[in-house]
Amino acid sequence: MAEKNSSQQAHAHEITRIPVGTEIRAAFLFSEKDVRIDGTYLGDIFTSGKLIIGETGYMCGNICCKNADIYGRFDGDVIIGDTLMLQSTCVFKGLLQTHKLSVESGARFNGTCKIITQEEYQKMEEEFKGSSPTTETKKEPVTETKKEK
Repeated sequence: MAEKNSSQQAHAHEITRIPVGTEIRAAFLFSEKDVRIDGTYLGDIFTSGKLIIGETGYMCGNICCKNADIYGRFDGDVIIGDTLMLQSTCVFKGLLQTHKLSVESGARFNGTCKIITQEEYQKMEEEFKGSSPTTETKKEPVTETKKEK
């Protein structure tokens, strides 16, 4: 029993990191763990955990997560199930839909904000996960045939 608890504690602190000097483009990140961006990420993120964009971090894309802290720069659309914290060094541009919002003095916000219920979040979360490239059905390429004369 003690081994199982220590294993669970070790996994509880796992985090997906995108460090300074790293740039990821045209991506979709799906994670059950927390995610931290200190580099550049261009794409969409879904996480059941918390998303942190550090002071040196930049993200352009769409986010769906339970909680987020933004210290760096963000451009895009965000859906937050619980709390979004915009820190004093944050520069946010886009559409924000969240259950709770905390804005620290000095944070810059340029966009639209809508406060949503938990039920609205759950529906949006399912739609977001359903739009993931990994869940979309793959279509066969259309090929043209030329008629010989």
